[in-house]
Amino acid sequence: MAAGACGTVGEETNEVAATDLSEIMPEGLFEALENVANPPAEPAPDPAPGESLAEEIYETLVPAQADNEQELSEEELLRLRDEAFVDFSRCIRDEGFPDFPDIDSSQIVDQASFLRAMQEAGVSFTQPGLAPALQTCASVFSELIALAPQQDTNVQQVEQEENAVAFSQCMRDQGLDDFPDPDFGQYPNTGFPGQGDGSGVTPEIQAALRVCLPVFGGAEPNEAAAPPPPDDPTPAAQVTASNPQGTSNAQSSATSTQAPQPAGEGSTPAPGPTVSASVLRDTEELNTAEVVRRDLIDTEEFSGTLGYGDPEALHTNTSGVVTGRLPTEGDVLGVGDVLFEVNSYPVVLLRGERPMYRPFERDMEEGPDVEQLEQALADMRLPGYEDMTIDEDFTRVTEDLVEEWQNRLGVEKTGVIDMGFVVFIEAPIRISSVNVIEGQTISAQAAAFTITGQDQEIVSNLDPADAEIVNRLDRVEVELPDGRVTPGAVAEVARVATRLTNPQTGAPGDPTIEVIIVLLDGEASARFDAAPVDWTITKEVTPNALVVPASALIATVDGGFSVEVVQEGETTLVPVEVGTFVDALVEITGGDLEVGDLVRIP
Repeated sequence: MAAGACGTVGEETNEVAATDLSEIMPEGLFEALENVANPPAEPAPDPAPGESLAEEIYETLVPAQADNEQELSEEELLRLRDEAFVDFSRCIRDEGFPDFPDIDSSQIVDQASFLRAMQEAGVSFTQPGLAPALQTCASVFSELIALAPQQDTNVQQVEQEENAVAFSQCMRDQGLDDFPDPDFGQYPNTGFPGQGDGSGVTPEIQAALRVCLPVFGGAEPNEAAAPPPPDDPTPAAQVTASNPQGTSNAQSSATSTQAPQPAGEGSTPAPGPTVSASVLRDTEELNTAEVVRRDLIDTEEFSGTLGYGDPEALHTNTSGVVTGRLPTEGDVLGVGDVLFEVNSYPVVLLRGERPMYRPFERDMEEGPDVEQLEQALADMRLPGYEDMTIDEDFTRVTEDLVEEWQNRLGVEKTGVIDMGFVVFIEAPIRISSVNVIEGQTISAQAAAFTITGQDQEIVSNLDPADAEIVNRLDRVEVELPDGRVTPGAVAEVARVATRLTNPQTGAPGDPTIEVIIVLLDGEASARFDAAPVDWTITKEVTPNALVVPASALIATVDGGFSVEVVQEGETTLVPVEVGTFVDALVEITGGDLEVGDLVRIP
């Protein structure tokens, strides 16, 4: 635009500037943009006698409901909005613009975001005939706008005027030095006339509009749409937006800067929208990802508690005075170890599952406890054990082996084991707590110690529905509190659901299934006696899947998805079908994508 094309802004020249502006701007452009983003409500009829106007408007816009009538839910409003935008795009196509794209309504909340969504879809607002089409189709929004929350009109007017002033400044920043400020006194709707036939829309004006029209709606200037500097060696390029059926509408950037031919009877509709090479350059540099094939591993994470299991009381059935050799918390004791000393006599751990309930001595009544003792003596490979028959009879040979064992312990060889001086265990035990002290007199009923198993385990209480994916012997990955990950395996999945009791209120909780996990590397967690942990199990593996980042998906109004493929200086929207979502990736099960394609990350 020449320096004097719009006149000089000021009291004496505003009218000239406005007149000149109306001759070069597309007819009704600003009114169309305003009415599309904020369509005027249709005048409501006068209320009938005895009937309020508010009730009549509500009944017109919202169908009659049952007695339990409620306002439309957010989900229903979103559905209505999506349908309105589909109808809007169809209306524009019916008005002579068959390549007009569908508008993604998911991020549209106000005028600014509406104009931004239009521009991101590639709409060229300066196409002859588009402004009247926008005006015609704005009525599609009337019902939706009426249902939406209303804004303070005074605030809205102030914001609109500020946006219009910023728009003028933006146009001047784009090289149109004499572009006038808005005049809301003469043009109250938008501040601009916009009543020309569009014949004066030069390439410079078109380029400036592509940058500044978002400002008119309250958004930031679209700097990416600015033409490259004259000395920019980057060749002209274009970005092509496809229609929902995937048809590409390509056009060189040189062509896109020329004034389009008017749409009319017998003429070819304006080609698809294009933008400058700088948009593609920014896209490729900042936000692209390669389509690849890889295994998709779907996992589920649960929390649990690492520890040695619930402590259990150890009853020794020993009575007397504790005289020493007490273990400490955390000690692991096995078969043959001394548990502690009572009356200066050691209490020894032997292998067996049946507790001692009577003294062992010659000619005692036969029983399975005798057979258990003889097996323990044989396991110690005491001299002469080959001559002993392991059965329920305490014989002279058994007595001799007991005396040999007592000799090794350094105690009097009596051949008799008094009550409580042998404790049978099935596996090594870990001392969780010591409940006696030296010099204390204990009774046979006392629980001198609490014990756990020697191996750490993870206990998780899962929702029964989640427990269905966990099976015994499944491999898992356990994340320890220090961030290290170590392998584990499911040792047990309870078959009965239980309700844990709230320790504060005593009330039962929801049903849970207990899952026990053991660590395959026992040393990995040695520094933790107890700790909260997370563990992960593999639910499903999709081998050799075609994969893109989930953030590359663009939701379409029909409920599907597309991705924007970057190839040979162009980007094209390609409809795709999706499968499994795993973390930040998604499987592509259908669509025209191949390994190595570049997709844009919006």
